[in-house]
Amino acid sequence: MKTFNKILSRLVIILFFVGLTGCNKDDDGDGSGNLTTREMLIGSWSITNYDLNIMIGGQSLIEYLVEVEGLSPADAAVQNALFEAFLASEVTGTLTLKSDNTYESNFGDSPTTGTWSLSSDEKTLTLVEGADTIVLSINSITAKTLNASIAESMPEDLDGDPATPDVVISVEAVLTLTK
Repeated sequence: MKTFNKILSRLVIILFFVGLTGCNKDDDGDGSGNLTTREMLIGSWSITNYDLNIMIGGQSLIEYLVEVEGLSPADAAVQNALFEAFLASEVTGTLTLKSDNTYESNFGDSPTTGTWSLSSDEKTLTLVEGADTIVLSINSITAKTLNASIAESMPEDLDGDPATPDVVISVEAVLTLTK
């Protein structure tokens, strides 16, 4: 269970960064056709939907808990459900992108501030908070809806044994936000 707690804390950190997102042009007749992507990004956004894919060493979280941690499938499903419920509480909040290229967010009751920039091709939104940089792939944007993806992978020494290889934890999230 110590290993699971280590995984959980690492995923919470990743999820926090997932809560900060952006998007791209997509004219759906909502009046956004005359606005630039940058203009559409400015405002306050809330996550309305997210799809999260977590892989640990090439296995889903449930597979990892069963095959590596030795939990029964039922116990692994319970742990997964608890984790998903926790994640749901962490993705509530807002992200406010300001015209001066600063942002404020309060996801998971953790207020943060920083700066943001949009790539010249308008497909990448970069958020910087101190030494942390979050790069998001922009999927689509309208005046009222944002869709973006973030993918993170990192090696982790989950068993505490330096002789064994680290396990790669990968998290991919697709977020939908609305103004």
